[in-house]
Amino acid sequence: MDRLAAHPLSLDSVAHGGLGLAAGLSSAFFAVIAVRLGASSWLLALITSAPYVTSLLAPAWTAEARRWGSRRLVVGSLSVAAFTLLLLGVQHAPLPFSLLVVLYYLFYGISDPLYVAMAQIVYPERTGASLGRVGAVFNAARTVASAVAGWLMDSLGIRTVSALAALTTGVAAVSYVPFPDVSEARPATKDSPWHAVTKDATLRNMLLVFMVAGTGMLVMLPALPIIEVKRTGLSNTQIGALLAANSLALTLFFWVWGRIGDKPAYVTPIIEIGMALTLGMALLYVVAGSFAILLAANVLCGMGGAAIAVGWRLFAMHFGAYDTVDLAGLHLFTCGLRGAYAPALGALLISLWSVDAALIAAATLITAGMLILRLSAWQAPVGD
Repeated sequence: MDRLAAHPLSLDSVAHGGLGLAAGLSSAFFAVIAVRLGASSWLLALITSAPYVTSLLAPAWTAEARRWGSRRLVVGSLSVAAFTLLLLGVQHAPLPFSLLVVLYYLFYGISDPLYVAMAQIVYPERTGASLGRVGAVFNAARTVASAVAGWLMDSLGIRTVSALAALTTGVAAVSYVPFPDVSEARPATKDSPWHAVTKDATLRNMLLVFMVAGTGMLVMLPALPIIEVKRTGLSNTQIGALLAANSLALTLFFWVWGRIGDKPAYVTPIIEIGMALTLGMALLYVVAGSFAILLAANVLCGMGGAAIAVGWRLFAMHFGAYDTVDLAGLHLFTCGLRGAYAPALGALLISLWSVDAALIAAATLITAGMLILRLSAWQAPVGD
């Protein structure tokens, strides 16, 4: 523990750097690889919904951490995730590949709700600054890895890239071994998060906005890799460039929207702008016929995704009726809910009509969410 206390941020940065590299080398390309293997729109829906649905299990992992300790679960789950990446690299059929993706996200997602508990123990006086720094390390590593992953796949093959992703995930697991095995001792909250929803119309309206618009954003997910691979005929190298541009825009505009959002009155406009940018991204994919158009669409996606994420966090901070952590948990839970059905709805539209039908439905839902937001726009209390 003494050695850890001297270099906690270094170990944490190594872990997040490894996870960022793994994300850029592997999970960013799961849907693209599945399309190249011949996956149906339904399997694409399964792949794209997996990271959202696993968030529904966060309360269960928190409960298990009280019994087994956070560090054991984090190290163990990342180790299994690394092994799963090795298996993904040798799959040549769409069904087992898709099922392994679900297994990967099941284990990878365990660390998300447990990490902060470990961080608070290791450096309690500067947790916020430390989380921000390692978050920047993760995003930078993911951006770089996304930029080169496609080229590596085209040059060395998917198996080699999957092995590299497994290695960096394993490095992250080992980096957490010296951390204290924290048992989360806080008692569970007495009220269900939904209790706040039933009492507060403002919170209900905001959640409705995100459920409607967020459903639209997830409906389009199965259509995107199909357009990139089959309609536009992009190589893995080109798709990697799209992912890197998306990630870079997301990282830069997290800072931009965060600076603007220092004024509470701008919270609702930031969310509106984010939804408008995402709407533009969907429409560009409808008319996509070249790499340049898809590049512009991915930049809009990164800008819009950052605005929406920052907007919700700022709303949770300025909406003083409830604890920020409770609101964040509620938002995560609703993300899991719409992740369970929205990609499947997209797959249904693709199967019955076309990829354009899924994108048009997505654009319609995002527009509806924007309209609801405009009709029920929340304003921060004066003097906040």
